[in-house]
Amino acid sequence: MEQALIQFYYYFHTRQHYFLCHDILEEAWKENDNFSKQDAIVSLILCATACYHFRRSNFKGAYKSFSKAKQVIKNANKQDQSQLHLNIQRYLEILDEQMTCVAQQQPFEPIQLPINADMLNRIQCHYSDYHFVSSPILNDDIVHHHLLRDRSDVVLARQMALKDKRYQRIQLDNNKNQ
Repeated sequence: MEQALIQFYYYFHTRQHYFLCHDILEEAWKENDNFSKQDAIVSLILCATACYHFRRSNFKGAYKSFSKAKQVIKNANKQDQSQLHLNIQRYLEILDEQMTCVAQQQPFEPIQLPINADMLNRIQCHYSDYHFVSSPILNDDIVHHHLLRDRSDVVLARQMALKDKRYQRIQLDNNKNQ
């Protein structure tokens, strides 16, 4: 999980690739055998999702995701919260500020998550170019990632699943007719 958090914070602050941030943490979160939607890490996943929506002016999606992020982190236990290496009180304030900005449909501005000094050092050891980028990155490949990404593997998997389902129906029908 530590490596995933390092990657997450780098891509969140330096690259503003919120879609990738979501994917990085979701994959790490689901590797835990006992993962739950109430885990503190889900708050960061939702925060990245909210930023993705906010930058694209999807205010309804952004507000809903920021609100859920706040609810999850408030309800998480202290040990779970501490694994995020954040100042939780400041993080809650940031979520509130973002919900206000979204409700007022203000222009998107990147947010700096309040990571602790230890995490900052770890990120800088892995990424020498790590820094908070305060102006929005508006590269189409990042802003509209869900529309522009290569989904051929997903499409192929769905097609194969559909074929399997049809085959199973045929087998079931054949067994009934015998």
